[in-house]
Amino acid sequence: MNKFNLIENANDSLEHALRHMGPIEEKGLGNWKRIIVDLAHVVELLFKEKLRQIHPAFVFTHIDKYPSHGQHTVSSDLACKRLQRIGSINFTKEDLNAIQTAREKRNEIEHFEFSISDREAKILAGQVLLFIFNFSEEHLSLGWKVTHLNENKFALLYKYSEFYNNYLNAACEKIEKENVAVIRCTSCHNLTFDIDNEICLVCSHEESVLDCKWCQSPYIYSSCEYDEMAELCPDCEDKDGYAASHHEKY
Repeated sequence: MNKFNLIENANDSLEHALRHMGPIEEKGLGNWKRIIVDLAHVVELLFKEKLRQIHPAFVFTHIDKYPSHGQHTVSSDLACKRLQRIGSINFTKEDLNAIQTAREKRNEIEHFEFSISDREAKILAGQVLLFIFNFSEEHLSLGWKVTHLNENKFALLYKYSEFYNNYLNAACEKIEKENVAVIRCTSCHNLTFDIDNEICLVCSHEESVLDCKWCQSPYIYSSCEYDEMAELCPDCEDKDGYAASHHEKY
């Protein structure tokens, strides 16, 4: 019987993503779709492997049912939380942005309609690749930079990561120099979404900015979890949901 363990499975998905990436140019939606799904899969599997090293039970959603067969394994979101709480891993703000971006875009691809610009996709790929190689080296000692990044592929990674870092640095400089009012982008999750011009200064994601009917704070529609609360910013949405579930007023 053929079998991949967690690292072999992640390694295969990374190789598949790198094969699809090629030169940094327009690739078409189908190609970007495969790259994003592969990279998000790599992140999730690396998290599960780190949890498995701590204790195999942590790989499963319901720890108390371990080691019974047929149990669901953790989502990348839950795995990330366990690694922080149980594994004492301190993810940086940039790490958490990359994790969230990969997870949300994969969910969009697998469960709903999917759209992304070439620049947005390049930013995402560079953002997540940087995280994958850093995490695999620091927390799993995999040495993937050596095994995956021969001369040609290293140039490829550099182009994607440089693309991301250049736009991020330029955006931060513009925000500071021109005192640009920004909120968190719902695509790359950096604090770089220009409120006045309704565009992310890093990934160029465009979306209307709304004002919360309660606190008057600006927010992006897609940051809301529930359509029926679309007139509320995420913070007020959370407060409203909590109050409703506890029959409270605030």
